[in-house]
Amino acid sequence: MFEVQQAAAGEWAVVAAGGRALLVAESSGARLRELIDAVRAGFAETLDALVAGGLSRTPAFALLDTSTPTVLLAVRGTASATVSDGDGRREVRATGVSSWVETQLIGLTAVALGDSADAGLPLAEGVVMARGVTWTASEAADDIHATVAAPPKRERDTGPVEAVAAEPDLQTRVPEATLAEATLAAVEAPPVAESAPESSDASTGYDHLFGATMVRSVEDAAVRPDEEEAAPGRIDLPGFITDSFPPAANRLEGDHDGLTVMSGDLPRRSGTSGDASTPEAADAVPERQAFAVLLSDGRREPLSTPVVVGRAPSATAVPSLRGARPVTLTSAEDDISRSHVAVAVEGDSVVVTDLHSRNGTMIVLPGNAPQKLRSGEPTTVVLGTVIDLGSGATLTVEAAG
Repeated sequence: MFEVQQAAAGEWAVVAAGGRALLVAESSGARLRELIDAVRAGFAETLDALVAGGLSRTPAFALLDTSTPTVLLAVRGTASATVSDGDGRREVRATGVSSWVETQLIGLTAVALGDSADAGLPLAEGVVMARGVTWTASEAADDIHATVAAPPKRERDTGPVEAVAAEPDLQTRVPEATLAEATLAAVEAPPVAESAPESSDASTGYDHLFGATMVRSVEDAAVRPDEEEAAPGRIDLPGFITDSFPPAANRLEGDHDGLTVMSGDLPRRSGTSGDASTPEAADAVPERQAFAVLLSDGRREPLSTPVVVGRAPSATAVPSLRGARPVTLTSAEDDISRSHVAVAVEGDSVVVTDLHSRNGTMIVLPGNAPQKLRSGEPTTVVLGTVIDLGSGATLTVEAAG
């Protein structure tokens, strides 16, 4: 939620939507309708809409994005912003900058765009004429807690449970004696001759549980292999097989079946060594190649972090490139896009991506004809590749020294 300070018509216009607020020197109703759609879309989309008519026709503005944990702020021209955090207050202006000042802020308590000395009126989304707009971190947290309601707690059904009586024919009959008593009585029972006929009178009372018990000594109950079983026959192998693998000198007789080929029987291959500590056996770890780009104006930018190159580049133009640095590059005709191309290192290669620029991007690999990049499609290049943005503005991929 933002607070706006009322003002007379003709001063600043405040456009708020989606946790973003834009303070802009604009009074055209049609233009403000376009800007509120861009503010709803995002931070980078709002910057694109502001410079759609060219940098010379871009009005003064201050853009604040609080929709992410890292607050984004951009200021241009006569607009200003006052930032408050744990260390105090400081003012952000774009004095001496032809494009705008863009920064990322963490741990803020409040941000004021324009004149915000007086208490203002709340604004969640819309367009109003005002002297300034203020955002407070504590109020934003209160708004979130106020709009998120806890789900209703359901009461558990703890009513009485009625017991159901079992049918008489399903009830289990429990013998009077316990299982342990039954087992003991069965063991102590006298042996029953195998040829004797079954008689209900000789039952111990538990034969319906275990059957007749037969008592044998340990010697009689032992399991022995059949002595009459013949030993397996010996397999006689031809001489061309047995002579191919002579026994090793240190082998004990009877250590295996005679068919297994031991590792000691195999001849040692030349050029191998069992010592893993030798330099040949050690795995060499190659050092990773470092890259840089040489700009047509003589500057040299290392690619230790990704770079976004253009007329007025934005670090947030490629959200997937974390920690990207904006690098400004202009030409005589001024026909380079605001965020024209992105250059990054992935593994041991350099990747170039055209950011849907207006005039496109050409690359010239060493010994090859120029080719045009497809918009938004990353392309891998090699050392010595020339990246042409048009009108003499180029970047050359080099090794970082």
